[in-house]
Amino acid sequence: MKGRMATAVAIAMLFGISACASLISAEDDEGTPLMITAPTGEEPVSCAVFFADNMVYAPQWRLGNFVRIETMVLDTTDYASSREIKRTDTDLYPDGGYADGLDQQAAIIADSDAVLPLTKMVSVSYIEVTVKSDVLETPILFAAGWDPMTREKVIEVNGFGREVNKAGHLIYGTLWDTSGLEEGVYTVEVRLGCVVDGVGVVGEWYDVDYAIGHLYNPEGEEGELLTPEYPYSDLVLEDHVDYSTYKIGVGGMAGDTAWVDLGPLIPQGAGGGNGGDSGGNGNGGDNDNGNGGRSLTKRGR
Repeated sequence: MKGRMATAVAIAMLFGISACASLISAEDDEGTPLMITAPTGEEPVSCAVFFADNMVYAPQWRLGNFVRIETMVLDTTDYASSREIKRTDTDLYPDGGYADGLDQQAAIIADSDAVLPLTKMVSVSYIEVTVKSDVLETPILFAAGWDPMTREKVIEVNGFGREVNKAGHLIYGTLWDTSGLEEGVYTVEVRLGCVVDGVGVVGEWYDVDYAIGHLYNPEGEEGELLTPEYPYSDLVLEDHVDYSTYKIGVGGMAGDTAWVDLGPLIPQGAGGGNGGDSGGNGNGGDNDNGNGGRSLTKRGR
């Protein structure tokens, strides 16, 4: 873990607290629920769970603040590896007929049935996020679910939801309040499923096959992707050669679960990141690498 903290790029894709709290459920409140992505045949949808940069690269977090949990789900049915996923699989601009992320955002919200199938972004019926740590007696559960037929939100646990952000990306997340927790290393796990009779059933409709993050160029400028048109890579175990070479974050797969190790939560006054009030742009997506507002943060000392 110490090696990871020393080498990880301290990049946070963070929302302002007030903007994030109101916008994470904006899509569900505006009256036109998103389509639900379901298999077209007998096979389930093979998916990659993307973890935002603040989860993959932030070195540490102060207890008592908010940590932004933010994920995106991508259809990988047609790919042999996560490295084959293209930028244009999420961004239909400028070559896909949209001027920018805001244009794509508006189009998805107005007619998700027509626009989302043009991308590899998956509108899941059920998503379950669990935060675990050796210092927790009971894991912390977040979840959200939408009825496949009515598309209405029928499950919400601890404020978890989704939005189409300014980058035109369909993301799932919330602000996790770390008040009252103990210092330690925390792991975020994600599983996908389908809502059946108002209950989320993990393993229905979706197979989670990849845990991915952005892959940056270790020899380039801070924030420079290694291959901009193919921006993603698997998260890896800490001693994996790709980690030491490319500084990709620590995470992976465990059965039907994608997971990522967050930077450790540390006491107030000891430095560290803050997932809620970092001065991000509120809605995010001003650069096309990310899903949220991106701000560069310095490591706490």
